[in-house]
Amino acid sequence: MSRTRQHVLRLSFLPPYLGLGRATFRISKGTILTAKLHIDMSQGVINIEGDPDLVREIYKDFKDYLATGVPRPSPSQAHVQPPQHAPAGHAEPEVKPKAKPRGASKRKIDVTDNGSGINPNAPKLDKNIDTSGLAAFYGQYYPKNNSEKILIFLKYLSEKLGLEEANTDQIYTLFKKSGEKIPKAFAQAFHDAGSKHGFIDFNGAAGTIKVTIVGENHFNHDLKKKAAE
Repeated sequence: MSRTRQHVLRLSFLPPYLGLGRATFRISKGTILTAKLHIDMSQGVINIEGDPDLVREIYKDFKDYLATGVPRPSPSQAHVQPPQHAPAGHAEPEVKPKAKPRGASKRKIDVTDNGSGINPNAPKLDKNIDTSGLAAFYGQYYPKNNSEKILIFLKYLSEKLGLEEANTDQIYTLFKKSGEKIPKAFAQAFHDAGSKHGFIDFNGAAGTIKVTIVGENHFNHDLKKKAAE
C-alpha cells in the first residue's frame, strides 16, 4: 500500500468586503487521485469531493459568479438600520423639544430704584436741611411757575448751605417749609425745569439736580425780584 500524499492549497478568492469567509482547496494524491473543495461562506459550508477536473470546474464557475454576480454593498447600506415602529395598538411616545432656559429678565431703570433711597415720585422730608433762612431768601422773588420755584430753592441750597448738588427730597422739604403748593406730578416738575426751560440738570435715576448756566443766567438776570423796602 502506497503512502498517501496530501497537498493543501488555501485560496482566498472571496472579496474581503463580502465577509463570506475563506475558501480552502484541498487536493489529496495517493493511489486514487481525488480533490476536495471546502468553501465557508459565513458558515454556510460547501464541501465538494470528487474528480479533480470536476472540482476545479465547479471552483472556476463559483469564482466567476462571485466576480460578476455579487453586488458590492454601499457604506450607507452597511450601517443604516431600518426604523423601528411601535407594535400595533401602542402609540409611540411623543418627544417634546426641550424648553430653552428663560434668561434673566432685564431690570428696568426706574427713578424709584437708585440705591440711595431717593424717589422723585415719592419724596419725603429731609430733616437735616437748615430752613431757618429760607423765608427771607425765597421772599425776595416772584416765581411764575414750578420751574422758577425749583431754581430758587436750588440757589438757596448752594448759596446759603453750600450744596452745589441737591436731591428731590431736599427740594420737597423746601416746598413744604416755604408754604408753596407741591407739584402734583412732582418728578415731572424737574423734567420740565430741565428739558423745557433748561434751568437744571436733572438725573432722574439718582434723583440729583444741579443748576445749569442757563439757570444761573435766568436767576441773576431774568427772575423777577421784589422791590427793596
